[in-house]
Order: sequence, then C-alpha cells, then structure tokens
Amino acid sequence: MSQSAARRAGLMVAAAGLAAAAALPHAAADPTSAPQFAADEHGYTDSAARCDDDQMLMEFGRTTRALVAICVGDDGQLQYRGARISDQAALTMPASEGVDGVVIATNADVTYAVSEDALLVSEGDTVLYRDPWVEFHQPRFPTGAQAASSSAPPTTASPTTTVSTTTVTPTPKKEG
Repeated sequence: MSQSAARRAGLMVAAAGLAAAAALPHAAADPTSAPQFAADEHGYTDSAARCDDDQMLMEFGRTTRALVAICVGDDGQLQYRGARISDQAALTMPASEGVDGVVIATNADVTYAVSEDALLVSEGDTVLYRDPWVEFHQPRFPTGAQAASSSAPPTTASPTTTVSTTTVTPTPKKEG
C-alpha cells in the first residue's frame, strides 16, 4: 500500500469515528439528562441540601454542579443548605432575603445568591460562577377547602410572616 493510500485510509477511519461519535447521545452536555435527585417536603433526600424536621422548606433547586435548599426556622431565620454534586461537600450558613426575593448567604468573603433564575456565587465584585437552575421549586401551602379537607400532612410549604398590631389604651374605672 502506498503512503498516500495509507493516509486516505487513516482519514476515512478518523472521519467514520467522528461521525459515530457525533451520532452518540451526549448526556453530560444536556443537564436535563443528568442523574435525577429524589426530593420531598424537606428538600433533596440523602443530601445536605435538605431542611431539618423543625424547619420549613422555602425553595430548592439543582444546577449542574450543586443542590441547594433554603430553609426557614421556627424563629423565621433563613438558612442556606448546599451540596456540591461532584463530591457531596456540604455548606450550611445563615441567609437573608434581599431585593426581589433573592436569598443571600455569605461564607467568609464568598456570597451565594439564590434567585428564581440561577445560583450566583461571587467574591467581592468578581463572579465566580452563575449557574442556571436545571430544576427549581418554591413549594406553597395548600389553600382553602383543600387544606381543610386534607388528611395527609402537607408536602409543600412556604414561609408566611404576619404582623399584627393592636393598641390598648387603659382607662380608669369610674367610681359610681
């Protein structure tokens, strides 16, 4: 076989390999085909992105690299609970609600911002990464007759803050 014939045969094998590779599904490139993570009324099961039994789940979501749950304690304090998917490294820290409902948590100089669109991680003015959600949930309380007639415990939750003010003015009793 001549050198040019061998080169042509090699190019044909390489081209066939590229065509076969292009025909294969690319699961890693499509985040929706990534492994599914089970969730319940506390967040992701078997994960650090999960609220304690005495906390209420405000919202939770998954990016291609992290699972996140925002929890509300009995005292109304928000808590960020995250888990890196690659190694299950966990991060739990206090959080607060910022502008437009964005939840903000800070660990040392790194800020984690959870919005309906993405998880934004930054250090100072530098964005480390902005990951859009593969899935994002904001559970809500059932309303009306559905809540009253349900015998099963609610599987969704949302923090509600009610402020009530009453002014009482004491008046002395008139002697008569």
